[in-house]
Amino acid sequence: MDLSLFNTLPADLAAAAVRPAVDVDRWVDAIVAGRPYADRDALLATARQQPAFTPSELDAALAHHPRIGERPEGNSAEAELSRTEQASIGVGQETETARRLAAGNADYEQRFQRVFLIRAAGRSAEDILAQLERRLTQDRAAEAAEAAEQLAQIALLRLEGIVTPAAGGRSHITTHILDTGTGRPASGVKATLESPTDSGWQEIGQGMTDSDGRINNLGPAEVGEGRYRITFETGAYFGAKGTETFFPAVTLDFVVADTSAHYHVPLLLSPFAYSTYRGS
Repeated sequence: MDLSLFNTLPADLAAAAVRPAVDVDRWVDAIVAGRPYADRDALLATARQQPAFTPSELDAALAHHPRIGERPEGNSAEAELSRTEQASIGVGQETETARRLAAGNADYEQRFQRVFLIRAAGRSAEDILAQLERRLTQDRAAEAAEAAEQLAQIALLRLEGIVTPAAGGRSHITTHILDTGTGRPASGVKATLESPTDSGWQEIGQGMTDSDGRINNLGPAEVGEGRYRITFETGAYFGAKGTETFFPAVTLDFVVADTSAHYHVPLLLSPFAYSTYRGS
């Protein structure tokens, strides 16, 4: 759904549109009440600023959530989103990893009385299994807090997919990230765009990669000639996957020489190497 349409929908229809992101009334009401949004970054900022989900909200949101590694059933928008997210895991039902995930899911549900929740986008089955086994060792309070944070990450990624930038809302500088280690887009990576001033670098925009690894609205619609840089929080991305990396952050410094041209600055990323190029 285009942001301009979302901004003008009646409140009940707007709520129905974003509820598949997370079925928590307080969160849905806050997103709808924040309209109109100047751009999608403002929408996503509102989502990020919401208080942590409470244990009761977490339980309600997970009431119909599928187990990780199992195909979600049903025709609802939420089920379709879950199928898309879990399809990226790439685990076969007869593999050792699948058997360990099933056993871990059962152990988790017995210990914590809820299904195991983790942001599947950008993770491999092995990453998820490692996180599941780690989280089984946590106490109930720590695990509830981590599950609530994972629910917030999932809600944000789904909201990015539900509400697209307004037509003509692409920023002058855009980016995308490909995780070359997995061959998949790197979703959920924060990027900050800066330009130099007399007192140092100044932030002029930020965003988070969507399920396709893209940020199409990273900053101003128009920028002047000069140097710019994009800093990607790659350490947090790999940390969430349980993967060691040499780069806590990656900064790409480049020059805009033609203000009439669009500048696309991709990042090809692995834990111990990266490259870039001028895209189109």
